[in-house]
Amino acid sequence: MRIWNGYGSEHSMNLVLIGRFQTVTGAKAAEERMEALQSLAEAAWSDDDWRSPEERMPRELGQALHEMQLYDMGRADVDAFAFDHTVSRTAETIRIWTDESDVQGLLKVLLHYGARVEVFSRHEWDEDATTQSVAKNRRDDGSD
Repeated sequence: MRIWNGYGSEHSMNLVLIGRFQTVTGAKAAEERMEALQSLAEAAWSDDDWRSPEERMPRELGQALHEMQLYDMGRADVDAFAFDHTVSRTAETIRIWTDESDVQGLLKVLLHYGARVEVFSRHEWDEDATTQSVAKNRRDDGSD
């Protein structure tokens, strides 16, 4: 008999990442790069165990990252773009919503293009910077 020992999680981080750029051009460039990385991640996704060197970072993936001048990104950073997330841009601000806790690749792109970044969980905070308990009390007592 085989006994599996492990644990699982709900992946419900409910994170928001907000990147504020100095220019709309910087925000657009980051947004376009995230779209390209999502396509790359979906095309290069692998569920293997990465024990062989070529599977850790396939040559094509390394070359694509080099062409994008994202020299500090690794395979796991790219794979994270294949997970469920939403990217929205309004002028010079990018908002990303995800339930994943591994947001390193998303952060790297935001920082690479010069964003000032804010990260928080919607379990505790609303996007207007109030805590959930304050927001809940306002809703409960009808005050704004």
